[in-house]
Amino acid sequence: MLHTMRASFFQLYLAGLLVVGHVARAEDAPSTAAATADSRRRPASDDEAVPASALPELDLLTFYKDNYVLAGFTYSTEVKFQFSAKFDLWPNSGPHAFYFAFTQKTLWDVYRASAPFVESDYSPELFYSYFHAPGRYEPDPGCGFFLERLGVVHESDGLAGPRSRGWNRVYGESRYACYTPQRNYGALTLQVWAPPFGKPDNPGIVSYLGYGELSLAIGSDRGHAWLGDWEIALHARKGTRSLATGSVEADARWRPRYSDFWRFTPYLYGQAFTGYGETLLSYDRALTAIRIGIGFTDRSTRSQ
Repeated sequence: MLHTMRASFFQLYLAGLLVVGHVARAEDAPSTAAATADSRRRPASDDEAVPASALPELDLLTFYKDNYVLAGFTYSTEVKFQFSAKFDLWPNSGPHAFYFAFTQKTLWDVYRASAPFVESDYSPELFYSYFHAPGRYEPDPGCGFFLERLGVVHESDGLAGPRSRGWNRVYGESRYACYTPQRNYGALTLQVWAPPFGKPDNPGIVSYLGYGELSLAIGSDRGHAWLGDWEIALHARKGTRSLATGSVEADARWRPRYSDFWRFTPYLYGQAFTGYGETLLSYDRALTAIRIGIGFTDRSTRSQ
């Protein structure tokens, strides 16, 4: 009987220790979490290594130029789609960035029975960017220079023989932008390039495309209510052959604000092009095309 009472008392004692220990750990948990959060808020000293878990997460693969799928209104206006992405070669949250980018632009004649791809232009690119805003793509309200770029790009249609087109160029780019607290913006971008180097298949291409491109864009990336996210952009090039050579392209995209009643993230996208150089094969032929479709960006679905 005594042995049984001692065993029961010992079991109760162990159970009590487990309960007390569990309560003590639960009471200590908030202070431990607060200390961990505080240590993450405090900047690390020069002699203190920053653990990998405390570093901010960075997106390595993101969109670069506009991504879209567009269709024309006539049999002679093919479906046009473009996919463009860039990869961060030196991930960091500072103002300096190095990227490798790739863009493919394709004309697809879906109106023919065989639906052939009429042309595909490929552009691998390597460039350096300097961002003036501390958050890169999250500038404070106001006006100022947004970024500068310096890069080298090869553009080719990947064909051989008389249909082969391609050129290499080094370019510099600067963008000046104004932002409002409501995330409305206006941006002016100038890109200039040096004469093509190497042995191009189309030596007279600058006569039609010139030595640079001027772009003007206005829009909102976090619009309110039905207005949503939108942008209207104009891109102009001036060739050297005559006053008539060059091109103008207008792009417009819009989607309602992403919210409880709207979960479709692609944009309604429209594009109008007139002039020379929509693609490499037609760089020396003037044409006009109007297309509509859907566009894609990597912008956030957050609304403010």
